[in-house]
Amino acid sequence: MKLSRDAMALFVVLLVCVLVIILLTPIGFETRPQSDLMTLGYVAIGTIFTGLALFLLSIGFLFRRVRLASSLAIIASILFFVPIIGDRAGAFFSLPIPPAINMLEYLLVVVLFATLYLASRVYRKSTAASKQPMDSGKQTPQ
Repeated sequence: MKLSRDAMALFVVLLVCVLVIILLTPIGFETRPQSDLMTLGYVAIGTIFTGLALFLLSIGFLFRRVRLASSLAIIASILFFVPIIGDRAGAFFSLPIPPAINMLEYLLVVVLFATLYLASRVYRKSTAASKQPMDSGKQTPQ
């Protein structure tokens, strides 16, 4: 299926989101030890995995069910503000935020806003397209 310009932009932004999220983990630049994780930090980990799964599902559905994909991207983007705000408030780790994580979180906020914008545009266009009447090929009598 050929994607619209907005859907293709959403695809690229979703890939950037997934990349930045991976870089925010211990696989990437997270240097704080897991032993310093507070109780609310475990909630953040669950939120991060849920959001990441929704982003990956959104990428998969983007080629078949654009409306569902954009809805999942909106939900995942909103979910990711919880761990970012919690990390800024110091609710997840007893150690300060490392500089690399700090920069990546700012980048993620920008990418999340771009995702929200593009996903809402794709959703609106797919909703408008689904509400247009189908041409059955019959001519109406005059």
